[in-house]
Amino acid sequence: MQKQIMKNPEESQDDAPTYEKIYEPVKLTAYDRRRQELRDLEARLNDLRAVADPTELQRKQIVAVAAKAERAAERLDKEVERSRDDVWRKRRNIDDWRAGEGKEAYRAGRRKVRDKPNTPREVLAAMTAEEREQHDKDRRADANWFKVRRDKGMPEDEIEAAYALRLEKRQRDRGTDYESNPLYGAF
Repeated sequence: MQKQIMKNPEESQDDAPTYEKIYEPVKLTAYDRRRQELRDLEARLNDLRAVADPTELQRKQIVAVAAKAERAAERLDKEVERSRDDVWRKRRNIDDWRAGEGKEAYRAGRRKVRDKPNTPREVLAAMTAEEREQHDKDRRADANWFKVRRDKGMPEDEIEAAYALRLEKRQRDRGTDYESNPLYGAF
């Protein structure tokens, strides 16, 4: 894919447009990551062993890095075996789809009744830790509140009306509604 770079209109337009290639980012496989890990450890081990007169600390580091390199080699061997297995490749492709373009479809499929999440991710991401904790507590309390009302046999329309009143009271008590804000309408 090429992207044309437009020039400033005040500059000369006689030159031919320049193009810039846009490359897709390289996605490393599990095998690539394990191989890179092993290479890094081997390079570090070679650097430590290249010291002519190692100190006691360097000798301990050599032993520790050698053990890590051995475990990394085992993990690489495991990935080599997995790369030969069709079932593992299929699972990895599914996981890649779930992490990329199929993320929303996968999440929506895991929900029982609704297509969209109760609270959008952007709203949750914008919350502070205290706000998120309060939000989770409110969600759990509301779920319990609904369960008690349904167990009592209360009709759904009455539950919804009572829930709306419950939310209004919660906002009023916390001062998050517009009317309790002293600056409401001041602008």
